[in-house]
Amino acid sequence: MPPRPLADNLNLLWSSLIVAELVKNGLETFFISPGNRNAPLISALAREDRAVKKICIDERAAGYRALGHAKATGRPGVLVCTSGTAPANYYPAVIEAFRDEIPLVILSADRPPDLVGSDANQTIVQPDLYGRYCRDSLFLPCPSIAYPLEALLAKIDFLIAHPAGPVHINCAFRDPLVPGIPDPQPIPGELLATAERLYNRKGPYTTYPVPEPMVGDLDDIAAQIAGTSRGLVVIGRLDGPQDAEAIEGLAMTLGWPVFCDIASSLKGIIPADRQIFSLDHPEAIRLIRQYAPETILQFGSGLVSKHYYASLLPQSGATVIQICPRSGLRDPAHRVNTRILTPAHAFADGLNLQGNNPLDAVARLRLLNSLETLYSLMEAALPEKTLSFPRIARNILAEIPDEEKLFLGNSLVIRAFDTVRFPFPRKISVISNRGVSGIEGNIATSVGFAEASRRRVTAVVGDISFLHDLNSLLLLAQSATPVILIVINNGGGRIFERLPIRDFPEIIDPYMTTPHGMTFERLAAQFDLPYFQAGTPAELTRAYGQALQRERSALLEVILSPEEDLRTFTNLQKIRLP
Repeated sequence: MPPRPLADNLNLLWSSLIVAELVKNGLETFFISPGNRNAPLISALAREDRAVKKICIDERAAGYRALGHAKATGRPGVLVCTSGTAPANYYPAVIEAFRDEIPLVILSADRPPDLVGSDANQTIVQPDLYGRYCRDSLFLPCPSIAYPLEALLAKIDFLIAHPAGPVHINCAFRDPLVPGIPDPQPIPGELLATAERLYNRKGPYTTYPVPEPMVGDLDDIAAQIAGTSRGLVVIGRLDGPQDAEAIEGLAMTLGWPVFCDIASSLKGIIPADRQIFSLDHPEAIRLIRQYAPETILQFGSGLVSKHYYASLLPQSGATVIQICPRSGLRDPAHRVNTRILTPAHAFADGLNLQGNNPLDAVARLRLLNSLETLYSLMEAALPEKTLSFPRIARNILAEIPDEEKLFLGNSLVIRAFDTVRFPFPRKISVISNRGVSGIEGNIATSVGFAEASRRRVTAVVGDISFLHDLNSLLLLAQSATPVILIVINNGGGRIFERLPIRDFPEIIDPYMTTPHGMTFERLAAQFDLPYFQAGTPAELTRAYGQALQRERSALLEVILSPEEDLRTFTNLQKIRLP
């Protein structure tokens, strides 16, 4: 039987069985937000020694914290909240998890159905709250002696079996909600005996073994590759270290030029002289068009570069083969000719390449040598003593320790890292929220990843992303695993000055740039975080090194002149080969 007082009433009995079943399925980490309606779930968790409990004040931050946990472990965290707007605050993280197929479990408490729509306090319609952005849902009735407990567990096991995205368990509870208060009618002894048997059962009630990835006949793909003299490998976001290792080996075997999106975590591993450093610079795009690849092997999805989809693929005659296990189209340019729904490592293992490919060595060397010259010109034009986004990215990549975890915020931050090289080979795992590229929840995601992986994270975000997630500074300060948070403060949302809307001053400033006029030293002090500030490249290198020496989380604020940064960007974009 579940331990007393968890058998005091049906709410507690069901909650103890639900929590225990989740734990038996390997979902041991729960992100708990306070509330009264979810008191039965919290009571069960408080007495469940096998569960790891994380207290979360803010549900939006909790959602992203659980997202970071899932990115680190591959297993979903369980979000636990009360009724009303509480589960609605998970919505941004749910959308991100859905788009990137990150596992997530929402365990929400709800009012009884008769109170929904009755103007009862803290009550909304919670079934189908997340709409199409939820992979599956289980809407449980109020606990009843007529509802078989075996059905309760079987449905939970089915719902959470290998979730490629978020799932929602909604639990309606009537009073009483706390231990020590029995139901008006005693729980039948037979039901208690069944609950005891199920609670003490080893392992889940129903198991769903993980299926092996299936790869079909790849002879046609091997023939396409064998007949390609000018090929191109494009690597987007991958699904694990197995994929990275397999693609690294395949890319080196093929000998084709390679573009590594920063989120692939391969940018610091594939030799620089084999890489195309950017798919965004106008001259790099011209050189790739001139190279005219016959076949493009694209691994993963969601490249940072919009010009790959908007400028390269639409004008290319290449056969595009995409290898990506994620569901959906995953093809903004609508140019993929063959889509292989399998992990990259399974594809690499199943691809039987025979003999040497007929490489056009002259075209390959012309492309790579021209790109090398272009990058050298850009390096020479990059101011050494003035901060800019590319200088910040380059300095951090020069100093970041090997095997470090690097979280990159969206907007200008990830674009800057996507267009610079690692100064020397480095094995860095890159984390990002690129499903829908939101700027909220970045700090919480970094903390969730650090806690779950037990590896320090360097997180680089913009000032607007920072302001979006201020509540998560509490998580940062409390994290047992350090997060070095680098905030680039350029006084607002400056990416819009690089977009066509820049030509409409009455719109862009202040409605788009949203200037705030703040620095963040006092915020660091409020949360008792070590604080560092940098205004030059040398100060950035020194401050980052000092922050890395700490055994705790820290905040490093980089003060960046938006005018100087925009000038540097414009000058770099104008560079052309002789």
